[in-house]
Amino acid sequence: MADGKQNEQKVVHVYDDIVEEDNVLPRWWLATFWGAIVFAVFYWIVYHVFAVAPLPLAAYGEEMARRAGSAGEVTDELFETMAQVPTEVEAGRGLFQTHCAVCHGQNGEGLIGPNLTDEAWIHGGSALDIYRTIRDGVPSAGMPNWGPPLGEANTRKVTTFVVSLRGKNLPGKEPQGTPWRPGEAAAE
Repeated sequence: MADGKQNEQKVVHVYDDIVEEDNVLPRWWLATFWGAIVFAVFYWIVYHVFAVAPLPLAAYGEEMARRAGSAGEVTDELFETMAQVPTEVEAGRGLFQTHCAVCHGQNGEGLIGPNLTDEAWIHGGSALDIYRTIRDGVPSAGMPNWGPPLGEANTRKVTTFVVSLRGKNLPGKEPQGTPWRPGEAAAE
């Protein structure tokens, strides 16, 4: 149209005064189309033909297995040590306030759930008992198992925070369960 001539389009079809013309596709559409084909061939060769790299789903599975293996064994000593580290306690505090405070209160003082700051524990007061209770839940009391939704690392963080609350005796709900003393074995 720069030279003043009308660009003649080939009319392909007319129906109800709607004219279908044969226009050329934009170059960026064609570049995207051909680029996707080249990428697909490259991807197929790298991941399926020569298996140079693992497929993304397989790589994800390997990474999760590696992380689970490196997490280490869960022990009372682990949580007792982590409960002395302020950054670990604060990481657990945020998760606790997001997921647990509705039933246990912002500071563990107990609302519809038991008080977590006293020495009385319904399902055992050792760090390992607390970890199992958080991970597996207490369906009979309405506490869901938080292991799957939180994941292993976050379950450990929440356990660390709850262990740090133990024995603070904040005002709140009356003690429930049996008194637990440090050094007692975990409940089976």
